[in-house]
Amino acid sequence: MIVTETAGKTDKLIGKCEGPLFAFMLKEEQDFAADSIKTKLYNVRKSKHYSESIGGLTGIGGFVPTDSATPFTEFEEGYDKTFIHQVWKLGIEIKRELLDDSRILDMEAMAGMLTDSWNSTMEEMLHAPFNNCTATTFTYEGKEFNNAGADLQALASNAHPSKTGKGGNQDNYTTNALTPANLKEAEDMMKGFKTDIGKKGNWKGDTLLVPFELRNEAFEIAYSTGKINSGDNNINPYKEKFNVIVSDWLTDADSWFLLDSRALKRNLYFLERVPLEIASYKDGNTKNWKIDGYGRYSLGFRGWEFCVANIPA
Repeated sequence: MIVTETAGKTDKLIGKCEGPLFAFMLKEEQDFAADSIKTKLYNVRKSKHYSESIGGLTGIGGFVPTDSATPFTEFEEGYDKTFIHQVWKLGIEIKRELLDDSRILDMEAMAGMLTDSWNSTMEEMLHAPFNNCTATTFTYEGKEFNNAGADLQALASNAHPSKTGKGGNQDNYTTNALTPANLKEAEDMMKGFKTDIGKKGNWKGDTLLVPFELRNEAFEIAYSTGKINSGDNNINPYKEKFNVIVSDWLTDADSWFLLDSRALKRNLYFLERVPLEIASYKDGNTKNWKIDGYGRYSLGFRGWEFCVANIPA
């Protein structure tokens, strides 16, 4: 959070309250960020442009066994994805009477709501690629957002195309519930992903993203010592194999996602153009204190191979 304008320098009443309120808002923002999926899943980058275009390469073949001159291969550009930054705004107005009476607790509550609104809006947007994983667009507060990858498909699709045509159409979408058997199926599906030129890929699921409602099932699968629902004392092959991320911002109580944490950072981006800016000023007509927030960012995914989406019917 960056304070770009302050009324406290010229108004004594506001000046007494600005410092404590801004400190409170900053702490609220930091506390919320600690539980956010932004840094856990996204590749967070700064941007200085109107938009950012992120491309990929279709891949190259294997090394050649030869004692002759080194054979050089040319790279072919794969699908690319353009991220256009969205502006976000909201403000609050604190009445002059609250300032006159120094009702700091009431003002803290109002300022905290502004910060909470920024945090919750961002969290909804961060989860949008997953909550809308079968759609190429979604609508938030009346505005339509693009939710397709570079291949113009939804994140979860049975027909991700190959730009070269050598990789064929590929599938990363199931309707399976979260069980050990279905987790194995998702693992096998990811291990079968091919590069755009049809070569065996190198993707490996190591992270489970689950809604709050599936937390017990996920922890049981990932951390139980013995095999689940077995009286034979068999070992659990999944013990400590996965990092489990539980989120109460996932809107489908049954959906779950197997993720490759390495591939995430090459494909799932949060691009910050302008961090949250707070401006403080006094309304000359009403004498009320106005605080407004402004930020600008974009987010989304380029490639889909980092994910197997499991959306039970």
